[in-house]
Amino acid sequence: MICSEARLTGVKPQPDALAAPLVALINPQSFRMRIRGAAARSGERVRAHGGAVYPVTNLAEIEQALQQASLNGIGRLVLAGGDGTLQGAVSWLARNCAHDALPDLVVLAAGRTNYVADDIGTRRNFATTLDAVLETPVEKLHPVYRHTLECVHPSIPTQQGFFLAGAIVDEAIRHAHREQPRSGHRSGQYAASALSVIRLLSRTAVGRYRFKLPEFDVDAGPLGSFHGPCRFLLATSLPLQAHLVDPYARRGRGELRLTVVSATARHWRARLPRIMLGRFSAGMTTESGYLSGRIESATLSGIERITLDGQEFDLDPSLPLALRTGPCFRFLRP
Repeated sequence: MICSEARLTGVKPQPDALAAPLVALINPQSFRMRIRGAAARSGERVRAHGGAVYPVTNLAEIEQALQQASLNGIGRLVLAGGDGTLQGAVSWLARNCAHDALPDLVVLAAGRTNYVADDIGTRRNFATTLDAVLETPVEKLHPVYRHTLECVHPSIPTQQGFFLAGAIVDEAIRHAHREQPRSGHRSGQYAASALSVIRLLSRTAVGRYRFKLPEFDVDAGPLGSFHGPCRFLLATSLPLQAHLVDPYARRGRGELRLTVVSATARHWRARLPRIMLGRFSAGMTTESGYLSGRIESATLSGIERITLDGQEFDLDPSLPLALRTGPCFRFLRP
């Protein structure tokens, strides 16, 4: 994969970086990479197989590393960080590379939530996974294909990700970020602890934590539309087949899935367990405050903020946010 050239400053690749189609971005500040020299050991494994290693701790370093590495091609890209590291990488790749020539991705579960690694089957011990991928011929690995969820808004560069949150879930993630010690990228480079998010959602459900619910419009095409104050907004491009929590109805068609629950939705507290399992009854319709199912695209008008794979984005609400099916990436796993 050869992407558009760019001049760089501040990136210091390893000496073998100019010759290796194997490239690794390692975030030494991610949750599991900080344990007992895990980042250094992972880098040594990649170099032992002829790979180039780039330490990255924020979005600017991710983009600079990919620009440098892409000048000589990337065959396999190892991403050892959290969901935010993956989000920054796929966004840059989608903006700068031909979509039919994207590199293979190897995602290691080195963050807190590891949402994507869990979905594609690489959440187990990251060192074991890395060794297995590096030592196994590519043709004998198991490819997993996933489209991204593409977010287009004039306030921000086009972003690619896999899980979008708004309303209460967005607030829960931002609240968890605020509770964590500040060290590094301010905008949420490190994914929030799932436990912190669950705790706040539980407090919200019983009325012990309140914030002003956002108001916006959603046009989800054949799936329906929404207008007014929103309690839950969730979207993903992942199938979540093995997940216990899968809050999307089995309706509609498309690579993306969307759930919107109105502030006035009937019996939402009693139905919350059903929502989290994706068991939407026939009576949970747009008329009763529930919009959920599969889509190819949607337009959100009036929305001020979202989180995408743990990354926080503030938007100009006077301009629409487009959600659509993004490019398809191939992930490799043992």
